[in-house]
Amino acid sequence: MDDPEKPFEFVVKPADAVQIDCVHRIFSPGDYSRPQHRRYEVQSNGEGVYLIAWHLETPVGGFLVRWSGPQDEAVSARIDVANSAFLEGGLTIDEYRRKGVATAIIGEAERLAKEHGCTRIGLEVGSSDNPDAKRLYEKLGYVDWGHGDFTIRWGSMDAEGNTRMDAEVVTYMDKPL
Repeated sequence: MDDPEKPFEFVVKPADAVQIDCVHRIFSPGDYSRPQHRRYEVQSNGEGVYLIAWHLETPVGGFLVRWSGPQDEAVSARIDVANSAFLEGGLTIDEYRRKGVATAIIGEAERLAKEHGCTRIGLEVGSSDNPDAKRLYEKLGYVDWGHGDFTIRWGSMDAEGNTRMDAEVVTYMDKPL
């Protein structure tokens, strides 16, 4: 493992087509619906940037930042998302948490969103099952939107082609850039 005396080193950069299969294997093993490839497609289409944190040759965290604001009607029906970026699909591999990975990715996402002309940035966080993430976002200046929780849903697929729908109760948080 890493030397505890040496600072943890990683680099945050946009996803690369050559590396996306590796990102998928690490972030979404067993999910054949290819969520990491879909996030990369958003970047390929110019609709955002899929930021990946790399430690040596290993992807250790990621976030997709969309330029078009949140896609969930629960949010877009209540707030103006015209100039709002949206962070989605955030994760940090467990053994790399509390090393500044998510903070660095979010910082880079905010910088890019501002550069892209966005004046706000938001994200969704699990309402009850992810208190550490919510504390981090609050520390970074994100505030609860004040309209309560809502449910998001997404699909996944196993190796046999069986699909299932997953759901999570989340709250929206955002901040000015």
